[in-house]
Parts: sequence; structure tokens; C-alpha cells
Amino acid sequence: MQTYKISLLNIVFTIMYFIALPAIAGESVRLQLKWTHQFQFAGYYAAQKQGYYRDAGLDVEIIEGSQGKDSSQIVTQGKAEYGVGNTSLLLNRNSGDPLVVLAVIFQHSPDILLTIKNNSAQNIHDLENKRLHIEPLADELTAYLNHEGIPLSKFNLVKYKNKVQKLIAGKVDVISAYSTIEPYFLEKKNIAYNLFSPRSVGIDFYGDNLFTTEEEIKQHPERARKFRYASLQGWSYALKHQQEMIDYILNKYPDRKEPGALAYEAKKMQKLIHSGMVEIGYMLTGRWRHIANTYTDLGMLPKNISLDGFLYNTKQTQDYFWFYIVFSITLFVLLIILLVNARFSILNKKLLQLLYLRSRFSNIGESINNISHQWKQPLNELGIQLMLIEKTLENDFITEDDKSKTKKTIDKSHNILEFMANTVDVFGQLLNRNNKKSNFHPKTIIQSLLQLIEDNFRIHQITITSELDENVMINGSSTELSHILLSILNNSRDIFKERKTTSPNIHMHLYKSSGSVCIDITDNAGGITAKPIKEIFKLGFSAKQNNDSGIGLYIAKQLTENKFNGKIHAENLSSGAVFKISIPSVSQNQ
Repeated sequence: MQTYKISLLNIVFTIMYFIALPAIAGESVRLQLKWTHQFQFAGYYAAQKQGYYRDAGLDVEIIEGSQGKDSSQIVTQGKAEYGVGNTSLLLNRNSGDPLVVLAVIFQHSPDILLTIKNNSAQNIHDLENKRLHIEPLADELTAYLNHEGIPLSKFNLVKYKNKVQKLIAGKVDVISAYSTIEPYFLEKKNIAYNLFSPRSVGIDFYGDNLFTTEEEIKQHPERARKFRYASLQGWSYALKHQQEMIDYILNKYPDRKEPGALAYEAKKMQKLIHSGMVEIGYMLTGRWRHIANTYTDLGMLPKNISLDGFLYNTKQTQDYFWFYIVFSITLFVLLIILLVNARFSILNKKLLQLLYLRSRFSNIGESINNISHQWKQPLNELGIQLMLIEKTLENDFITEDDKSKTKKTIDKSHNILEFMANTVDVFGQLLNRNNKKSNFHPKTIIQSLLQLIEDNFRIHQITITSELDENVMINGSSTELSHILLSILNNSRDIFKERKTTSPNIHMHLYKSSGSVCIDITDNAGGITAKPIKEIFKLGFSAKQNNDSGIGLYIAKQLTENKFNGKIHAENLSSGAVFKISIPSVSQNQ
């Protein structure tokens, strides 16, 4: 009888154990990564290692990705409950996949195009007709190439498993890559490289996005909430304990990456995640709308697609959509008032000047391009400041600390606006419609001109150096001098691009000689091919292959001779050409 009771108790305890086992082990869910195991997914490893998933009642299986494996399709098909994907989730959503973004990990995407630095690829347009290895789902890079007018159809598409090794071996000319990973292997071998980022043209997408399906949120809302929370806990831990996580990854996945590569990846990721500026996982509806509009402009999405249901609402009982809209519009109007109130009359003149200059010099497009390069980074910074203010306003109670942070953010925004206003001033000085003659120092005009074109020329990897005498003075219109110089500089830039010059360089020398102020502009583009050289100053003459109108250098000569009573000529040197301008000097006391 006693034996019977013991056996019965064993059976009861066994049954109770198996009943309780699911609760002990936690709900089983699967997370599909977008690529192979590496520091890129350290937050999810940390959530598993530190027990954050376990504490949330979850037993999470982290599934490695690979080339050709689409995490969005795997989740849509029910083979995983959660996944990591890029902004192409928008395209999948529009195609009918019921995907929902839970959190954004990278505030900026690491997607880039990578080439070995050589004579054949000085800028993005030199990549046309090259051998390109591009990963599937690289929609941001596809959008970048479409924006630049060189779609995938203009490349020789190839596929390799070890793309970096093939790039080094010269089997492929350009590869899609992550700025956090592939450059490491080139730097390790001291190989110089070119990096082309979509952000350089304003295509600034979110990076790795944690996502799920509408069905998962509908059937398991609490599980989705806990999974998101535990994952973000893991990311917070991983970023604060990078070396610990590197050791963990090497121990758990020893065949994936070397220590140096993981450390490089961790360091580069910090700049993309912005964990010190915005909360990990934070995303902005307006930013997603901008991404959708970018896809629309490039013909990849229809206009005004709905974002309803696409972005996870962490506060299900509250809808801040209209609050965001009203706040954003109000803040935008305030910024415009601040700028326009102080600059209205000046800006109005600038617009008239643009129309005037377009009819005379055919270089207004260049001027707009220059100022757009100057404004790209400040506008991105303003966007981040707006995110910080908006995040503060989400708090139920505004603390003194929140007020202090908001004031600092507003102060920084004012500084950014002042920089942009100063750029407008420089722009105005160079394009001033008033052509009245006066005495002025050409050094000031040259410095302003170089400030305006600096970013544009840097994009083409052109270095400009100068040696300027501040004591010389001439009489005439500073606007017309700026046009003379801009015509010559743009001519050199176009020749550099056409000839694919290695390490292009321009040197400007301002000095006084025999009662004249001289400006020498020297480049290393290989020299002038026209014979005789003076032909380049004739109206309509152009030796360029891009059907240039041939008006720039003609006008430079006319302005120099007729407006400044000076002389201009060009000659060849050993490595390039030099344009020599000579203008009568005036006394400092005149």
C-alpha cells in the first residue's frame, strides 16, 4: 500500500511538472536575423545572455540569416514571429505583407557602395558600366543609384560569395557593403578605398528595424510588448558592455568574425545608433513619411501611401498623430519666422539675383548646387533637434530637467540657423546684383567663393589650396570678379571629372607684381589641348565631351578686359594648366 501511494504521488508530480513546464520554459518565439551572426545583432544576444527574454516569460530562438534569405518573407510566412529588416519593409507592406515595425535600432543606415581607390572611380558617376555586386534587398542603394541617374541596368551585375576578397583581387569593381564591416578588411591590409553613401544626396534611411506581423500583435499583444521591451533592454546592455559582448559572440559563434572586426563594427555602430542622443528603438512618423516620399520620387512607391498600422504604437490608448502634425507645423512656422523676419529683404534680393545671373552666366544651377551641399548637414542636425524636442513633449510630466534639455536643444537649433543664415550672406555677396564699382580686397571675395564651393568640390575629391595677399586692392565689382573666378574653377572641375584625374588639385595665388594685382589659378588636370590655347576664350568654343556651351571662359575674358581693364591668358605647365589674371592695382588710400 505504501509503495502504491508513492507511485501515485510520482505520477501526480510528473503530470504537474509537464503542465507547468511551458510556464517555466517560457513561450517559444523565433527571431529571424537579416544576416550572419555578428555585433550588428549584439542587443538580441545580450537580451538572451542576461536573461531579459527569460524574465519576460519568453524562450527566444535567434535564427541566423544568410545571402538570399529575406527575413520579411520568413516572418510573413509564419516561419518566425519576429525579424530584423531594413526600410524595404515599407515596400513589402505596400505589396500586401501585413508587417509592423516595432522599433528602430539604427537611426542612420550603414548601407554604402565600396570600391578600391584607383584612377577608374573618382566619383559615383564613374561607376557606370562597372562590375557591380549588390546584395538582394539593397533598396536604399538602388534608390541612391536611381537618384544619380545610373540605375542597375547601367552596370555589369555579378555575384560572388566572398565579395571583399573578389574586390581586392580585381574580380569586381564595386560592391554593396556596410560602413560598419567591410571597410575594416581593406584598412587591415592598408588598401585605400572609396566609400559612396546615399546620405551624401539626402537619402537618409533608418537602419536595422525590429518588426513583426499584424497577426502577432492582434493574437499576442502582451508577448509583442514584452519581446520589444526585452530586446531594447538587451541593446542598452550591449552598447554599454561592448567588449563583454564581443567575447560572448566569439565564444558562441567562433567561426563568424575575428575580434578586430567585431570591435571595429561596435565602434562604427555607435555613430549610427545615436544612443546618447535618442532612446534606443525610437522612431518618428515624419521620418518614415520622408522615407516613403523618397521611394515615391524614385518611382518605387505610389504617392501618399498610408502608414496606418505599419508603426507599432507603444501607447495603444493614445493617438499622437495630430499632435505631432500640429507641433511640427507650429515649430516649422516659428523657424521660418525667425529666419525670414531677419533676412526677408536680403533673400528677396537673392531671388532676383538668381534670375538675373541665369540669363547672363548660365551657372545658376551650379550656385544652387553649392548652397544645397552647404545646407545638407545642418538640415539633418535640425531634424535630430526636432526629434529631441518631440521626445521630451511625449513625457506625461515636464520636469525641470526636461526644460533644461529642451532649452539646450533650442539654443543649438539657433546656432544651426545662424550658420545657415551666414551661408545665405556668403551666397549673397557672390551673387550680388549691384555691379557698382568700388575699391575692395580680392582676398575677401576669394575666401567667400571657396567657402561656397567647398562641399561641392570635396564631393569630387578636389583639393583647393590658396596663398592670398591681404594687402592688395582693386577697383570694380566684387560680383563680377567672383564670376570670373567661378567660371575658371568650374572649368577645371569639369576637366578633372572628364579625365578622371588622380588626386585633383587646384592652387590659387593672389599677389602684387609691377603695379598690378595678379591671380594665378593652377590645376593638375593635364593641360589644355586646344591649339592655339587662346581659342578657349572664344564664344562657343568647347573641347569638353559633355556638350558644354563654351560661354564660361568667354565671359571671364570679357569681364576681365571690359570691367577691370585687365588681362587674362592661359598656358600649360608640366602637370596641368594655369590661368593668369592681371588687374591694375589701386592704393589703399584711394
